[in-house]
Amino acid sequence: MALWRWLGETARELRADGQAELAEALVRLAQTAAEGRADAAADAAPAAARAAAAETAPSWAVGLVEHFPLAARVGDRAEGDSALPAALSRLRAAHAGAGDTEGAALPGCGPAACAAEPVLACYANIDGPGHVVDRATLVAESLAHTVPGTPAWEALVLAQADMLVDDERPGEAVRELDARAAAAREGGRDVSLGYAFGYVRALRHQDRYDDALAVLERVEVGMAAAWPGGAARAAARRRLEMERARLLAWLARAGRHSPQEARAALPELREADAHPRLRPAWAETAEHLVAAGALDNDWRLGTALTAWSRYSERVGSHRPGLRVSLVAARLAGARGARWAADCALARAERALERVRRGAEEAADLDEIRADTARRAPRELPVPAAEVLPMLRGQMSEEVDPEHQADLVVAALAERPGDASLLNALGQVGRTLALTDAAAAMHWPRLREVPGDQKTALSLLETLLADKDTAGLRVLVRLLTDAASEAGSGHRPDGAAASEVAAAAPAG
Repeated sequence: MALWRWLGETARELRADGQAELAEALVRLAQTAAEGRADAAADAAPAAARAAAAETAPSWAVGLVEHFPLAARVGDRAEGDSALPAALSRLRAAHAGAGDTEGAALPGCGPAACAAEPVLACYANIDGPGHVVDRATLVAESLAHTVPGTPAWEALVLAQADMLVDDERPGEAVRELDARAAAAREGGRDVSLGYAFGYVRALRHQDRYDDALAVLERVEVGMAAAWPGGAARAAARRRLEMERARLLAWLARAGRHSPQEARAALPELREADAHPRLRPAWAETAEHLVAAGALDNDWRLGTALTAWSRYSERVGSHRPGLRVSLVAARLAGARGARWAADCALARAERALERVRRGAEEAADLDEIRADTARRAPRELPVPAAEVLPMLRGQMSEEVDPEHQADLVVAALAERPGDASLLNALGQVGRTLALTDAAAAMHWPRLREVPGDQKTALSLLETLLADKDTAGLRVLVRLLTDAASEAGSGHRPDGAAASEVAAAAPAG
């Protein structure tokens, strides 16, 4: 049974029982989670929890209220390490005092959701292939406490199928999905249409693209009946369109489908911007379309991939971030963007250190690194001192921020610590979402010459744009210490420290 059907039926029962407030709170939380509005879900949870704690409320209500804010974070928001402590805390609470009775719900769980679901999603987001043992153990234990055909059971079955695919056993995943569906039917229940997405992923990993497309067609035909209007259907449609675009793009790259039709199927970039769960698939699809000549490989595409891989790094979704970084590096190398490619490789290397079973990705990284090394570095068309005047003289239609960045980086190699060049790099770094890399090139100069006010203010702007609170604290401390050592007679140090301290956020 789909979660949304269960939720609709349960909400009607709650209203009939005089618990309209709880009914509305659960529906609202579920919709907020589907939209990925984790902050809104967290804000709404306390009021919902009060309604769920009433004596007349069902025993599973509190657990379900606690589930939805986490579901938003690990689902649509694709968080990994950042959400794992909260997910594990909920799981431990649910398991406290649990008995051994098979099919009996764990304390804190219920028919709609199991406390293991967010943990399994975290493991998959962090490093799916590297956590297959943890996932297999947890899903087997949790399935023993759910009833076939309930939403919680179905979510766990799909998590098991995803684990098998990540363990390079997609054929077994298909057989497991078949067997679980048969078990549900034997018990007088059925599986929802959302179950089909498990088949699509397993079929894609068997290179059965036509079969996967046929499954998606059935999903689309039954969409109106399977998901209510609003957030639920919108989320299902986003996933359907992204899966279809990925399949068609691969077929186009292989010469088996029209590249133009595959390009038309790709969701707008703003969809992936708004919903991080879509980003790895969007990046993979974009690379196929670039190879098929159906999508422009320009700096704007590179900037989006950079922002996405950096988001994955921040929330601890290391495997997805690794894959997006590899795509970003390949595409940047292909368009001759040396600095962007080097930065993407550095992010990929950091992510690779945090995953297990990364041999394939390590080989890809070595190949990209070797290809990048074979490409000649950007040569300066003018002396380093004249780079900035030349760039300022460019017509707006001629401006390519990645090309500008490469020239500034090359000029800095000849004039390390040049405050004007560092300021220019900070500006173009903010355009390209490479604020972290730009900041890294500011720090050596500022540590050497803390009184360089121009470099200090350029770094301040970059750190503020990056919302790097830790970096701002280091900058304030560095300048304050330098001003203290220099004494009151050295105004540049004190002025820079004052300006930075005033601009830095409190706390």
